[in-house]
Amino acid sequence: MKTNYHTHNYRCNHAVGTIEDYVKEAIKEEYDEIGISDHLPHPGKNIDNGNRMAYEDLQIYFKEIDDAKEKYGDKISIKKAIECEYFEDYHWLYDELKEKYKVDYLILGVHFFPYKGEWVYVGGIKLTPEILDIYVDYVIKSMESGYFACLAHPDLFGVRYRNWDEHSIKASRRILEAAERLNMPIEVNINGFKRGKVNYNLGERYVYPIEEFWNLSKEYKVKRILGVDAHLPEDLRNRYMGEEFAKKLNLELIDKL
Repeated sequence: MKTNYHTHNYRCNHAVGTIEDYVKEAIKEEYDEIGISDHLPHPGKNIDNGNRMAYEDLQIYFKEIDDAKEKYGDKISIKKAIECEYFEDYHWLYDELKEKYKVDYLILGVHFFPYKGEWVYVGGIKLTPEILDIYVDYVIKSMESGYFACLAHPDLFGVRYRNWDEHSIKASRRILEAAERLNMPIEVNINGFKRGKVNYNLGERYVYPIEEFWNLSKEYKVKRILGVDAHLPEDLRNRYMGEEFAKKLNLELIDKL
């Protein structure tokens, strides 16, 4: 079964294409199921609002997904979703997404975490071992909230913490232990391949997905799923990159959330 549950569109202001553009590309690429999962708006917060739709856009966003389901539902299964940060004061919003808009699932993507009274971007701060621990604390707390069906790019910390050492191994094990305990699928994020390679203490690697992280995942009973994290319709053509990565590392994958 060919699926992708991590798909953005122009409303987040850093992707290109309409929902219909992505659905048409998915049909062309012979996907069986696609989930539209643009970024959660952050009403009342000054946190990366330029890379999010406005709260007022949610209704039209979900209508566009429903319209696509009506128009193309005989050709492909379409799921409606959101990729979310976790904020403890947003339970009302996650509940609204599930109860009012009837989302099929919510993806957890921990790009921001609290540090010294501020919300900081994991890709915009120097991750010392101590700060890496704080980030992982928040990843696990977010996973434990019970709202999310999948953890996107669990090795995202590799954007700033480059070396594979005792600290990154500890961070990885903590995330993998939580994923096993909570039975939460973790995503091999294909969009990371587009970011190119970086030098680290063992040579050269992709920013993410990190081979060492995913090799370590084989020590745990975790579910792994490919996520294109599409920001262009043509990104949906790149699923093969994740398939090749999984084959190289002998990773077992699930197809469906």
